[in-house]
Amino acid sequence: MKNAWQKHRKKLFNALRILVSIVLIVLIVRSVDLATLWHVLQSANPWYLAAALIVSILGVAVRAVRWQILLRDQAVPASLGELTTLWFISFLFTNLLPSGIGGDAIKAYELSRSTGQGAQVVSTVLVDRFMGLFALQAIALVALLFSWQLIPSQIAIFTVIIFGVSALVAWIISSKPLWQGLAQRLPLFARLLAIRPVHALVTSLQSYSRGALLRSFAVGISFNVLLITMNVLLGYALRIELSLLYYLVFVPITSVVLIAPVSFAGLGVREGTYVYLFTQAGTAQAVALSLSLMVYVIGTVAPGVVGGVAYLLRGARSYHVVEGE
Repeated sequence: MKNAWQKHRKKLFNALRILVSIVLIVLIVRSVDLATLWHVLQSANPWYLAAALIVSILGVAVRAVRWQILLRDQAVPASLGELTTLWFISFLFTNLLPSGIGGDAIKAYELSRSTGQGAQVVSTVLVDRFMGLFALQAIALVALLFSWQLIPSQIAIFTVIIFGVSALVAWIISSKPLWQGLAQRLPLFARLLAIRPVHALVTSLQSYSRGALLRSFAVGISFNVLLITMNVLLGYALRIELSLLYYLVFVPITSVVLIAPVSFAGLGVREGTYVYLFTQAGTAQAVALSLSLMVYVIGTVAPGVVGGVAYLLRGARSYHVVEGE
């Protein structure tokens, strides 16, 4: 009786996954202003759009490689194909969850469920996200050395502060003596660390080898070069004539701002940031808004649709497996 109920529950869960994936795909497509999108597409260069789409999809695979480096360092087994699929699926949910990192929870849940190593998986997702943003900020900092006279002072200062804060956060998390000292002086902090899941997560965060972190950072640089390239290609498609240096500084700032959980898939936040930054460089407001829309469609919606199909097929396969038991 118990096995029959478990089998029935699995079938219901997998059927629900199929339904959710279909609903999410429909909602994602409906979230785009089709009239505005059509106008932008009509005036954009299709070859640059196609190139940007290819770069966007390639970027997902590169992200999977970065994640696998961290997972291997934590002895979590996962194939590159599985991780790439999970990255696409994460984009599906990122489109409808607050902030630009909503899909990370889905990646962590799915891989934790299949490996049984929840603390380590969550740790790799957090470190993976941080290493990506840190690499992007490093690119922006180097770009500032060559573009400080082009970038408004407040934007330059913001970039330096963000990089400094990121470095400080990395030091705080990795400093075992600091955590041990806080645990000795603050009983409440010590009790928090004594909770098994919290202790496991903190231990995992502090256990990465230097080699794994350096390789992750290097792959992060590669991915962010692709991300900036995608933005440049979309700028070319919209006939935006700006120096590459602007993209090297503006794209990292946008990525940081999108972390804030104030909208779904960063909608509104992304548009406002692009308009503010690119109009500072002389781009017309309407064109800057069009660029942000295309970045959303090519960089988030397109991978999300691929992820929706992958999630649909994943659920269908699981449903048939349970059906055949």
